[in-house]
Amino acid sequence: MKLNGKLRSLLHRIYPPSPKPLILMYHRIARDPIDVWDLAVSPEHFEEQLAVLRRTRRPLSLQDFVRRLVSGTLPPDAVAVTFDDGYVDNLTAGKPRLSAADVPATVFLATGYLDKPGEFWWDELSRLVLAGDSPRTFEFAAGAKALHVDLGASAAARADGSIPTTTLRLRQAALISIWETLQCLDDDERQSAMAKIRSVLTDNRNVDRSRAMTRSEVQTLVTDGLVTIGAHTVTHPLLPALGAEARQDEITRSKSDCESLLGTEISGFAYPYGGFDDNARKAVSVAGFGFACTTRHATVGRESDLLALPRIQVRNWDGDTFQRVIHDASADAASNNARAASARRHEIA
Repeated sequence: MKLNGKLRSLLHRIYPPSPKPLILMYHRIARDPIDVWDLAVSPEHFEEQLAVLRRTRRPLSLQDFVRRLVSGTLPPDAVAVTFDDGYVDNLTAGKPRLSAADVPATVFLATGYLDKPGEFWWDELSRLVLAGDSPRTFEFAAGAKALHVDLGASAAARADGSIPTTTLRLRQAALISIWETLQCLDDDERQSAMAKIRSVLTDNRNVDRSRAMTRSEVQTLVTDGLVTIGAHTVTHPLLPALGAEARQDEITRSKSDCESLLGTEISGFAYPYGGFDDNARKAVSVAGFGFACTTRHATVGRESDLLALPRIQVRNWDGDTFQRVIHDASADAASNNARAASARRHEIA
């Protein structure tokens, strides 16, 4: 008999599942008016989430988390906090709150963006497409592919800054199409495509979007040891879309960039967009990483692949919602384990 979602949720509240180890994935600690990718958690909600972790979980550094996973001593209530990309707000808004809560974290750096002004390309793209002034249609070359973009006849935003629902839906569809194409390009092709998009779309609003950290800021971030660094490639490509040589270079060079910056060995890696396959996994191993994180939504267990560790992406939830999400992650894991055990019993029978 299958239980519906509401009944299962009620049973989980009455009979709480045992906690399961989790790795959490953040990107930004900020208020972002154009957060189409759900990457930003407000500083206030981040404080609430850290309070939940201090109250209900055992926060560990990612390195210690992995070490204890390997040794078989990882507590079931263990949690590790990670950030992807290297936004400057990880330092300015995230670090003070991590310190106040005494929660360690690991920041995975896309090293090619360090010291560069301006936004990450996906943030700039979303701002220009969703809120920029533009012609109704335009075309541009994305590598060998020609894209035709239709943004509709309506202006991007009303006088009060809001975006009409119909316009938003059409522009979101265009954004996803462009983003899916650009993430598969090499960096030179992607930058060429972005230059064309900038020449067509303009956004004169004063929107505060976060840049990447400088190298000096990264060094400040890790000074007291509470925050550590991992690698996240150089230009943040979709690794399965690259050729073997380019893929290995992105992974290996990001490791050496991080090690040169900090003067210490880097053992952790995170796949951009969570995109990996057997070739990407092998390249990470060849580069000398001891563990790597994906974006697969699951808890961590003894069966977890060290080069494809799952993570729970954290969104801009208040503390109560956040607590329910991490509770449900353990409940889902328990249900999956029960189904797997039942399947094994049937196989034996």
